[in-house]
Amino acid sequence: MTGEEARHALFRKTPVIYNGIEYLYISAIIYKCDENNELYVSAELLDKNKRSVIIAKLKDVTTHDNQNQRTDFVS
Repeated sequence: MTGEEARHALFRKTPVIYNGIEYLYISAIIYKCDENNELYVSAELLDKNKRSVIIAKLKDVTTHDNQNQRTDFVS
């Protein structure tokens, strides 16, 4: 998932898939710098029980619409 796709999913509260598990939606987009000042972006994913979140790299998150376009997705 790209940053733009994540932003659209965040605003639309679109269900997303990470590691073969569906989450309700992206609840936050997180920008961080590592020790080499490299920026990386993660998504905070809300679980179906609305009791916990998972932090995932955007490249590992997809939506049902984009799932078939991914070449590296393993179910």
